[in-house]
Amino acid sequence: MRKTSLLLTALLLAACAAPTLKDANQLRADGDHKAAAELYRELGNPGARMALYELYRQTGVGFESDAQARAALETLANEHAIAQARYRLGRKLRQERELEAAETHLKAAADAGYQPAIDYLEKDAGLLAREIRIGRSSPKRQKQLADELFEGRNGAPKDRELAAYWYQVAAERGHASAQAMLAFVHFRGEGAGKDPETAYRWYRKAAMQGHVGAQANLGYLYGEGQGTERNLTKAYAWSTLAAENGSPQGQKNQRLYRDAMSNEARLDSLDEIRRLEEVIHGD
Repeated sequence: MRKTSLLLTALLLAACAAPTLKDANQLRADGDHKAAAELYRELGNPGARMALYELYRQTGVGFESDAQARAALETLANEHAIAQARYRLGRKLRQERELEAAETHLKAAADAGYQPAIDYLEKDAGLLAREIRIGRSSPKRQKQLADELFEGRNGAPKDRELAAYWYQVAAERGHASAQAMLAFVHFRGEGAGKDPETAYRWYRKAAMQGHVGAQANLGYLYGEGQGTERNLTKAYAWSTLAAENGSPQGQKNQRLYRDAMSNEARLDSLDEIRRLEEVIHGD
């Protein structure tokens, strides 16, 4: 009789046992994401909240918004030092170009033995640390890194989106070659959205600094009406400036636009050339 009583008690206790993280994970594995999310929230411990974040990241279930999920991730990383959370937050911060904070979280996750963080940093091969150094350096070095990323050379991965970011950084600091390359990136849509108007703006900035390639390309944009209104007078003027500085493209476009212009328009272009030379060279 006593054995029967003990068995019944054990069965009752098992039936009333509190749900566990394993139960929530099983619901998720079974495809019942809503029930899994509810149980993760009910459990409330850091491990369950991390699982809830991963559920949201993969399925969109578990939080009302990305901002709410981000706040939960930051709490898990900053207050609970969950290695998985630090890794996820580090990856996000890197995408957002918060490089030093990204490095802090990624290294902490790797130091805690979290294998995805270890693998990520090994594959990265020091690029993150290099980006941090170059972020504090000259626009010349920033443009150099962008070139290496654009072509995938000198140990840098071929990443044209990241290259466009560094072209932008150097361009905003006034580097003419970076401005010309940023214009090219936007004109071709390689690493950034195809945007002729943005390409025109950056080509013009570089051309006004005397960048020959930008002058030739700016002449082309004026001649074809891409990114700006078609203007043969300006197309011929910029092409001529580029041609006089040894640009084959400028020479070709100079002939093309000259033949398409009236005599009056050519005279106007001569005035425009003189005006531009005064602005660029300060004559």
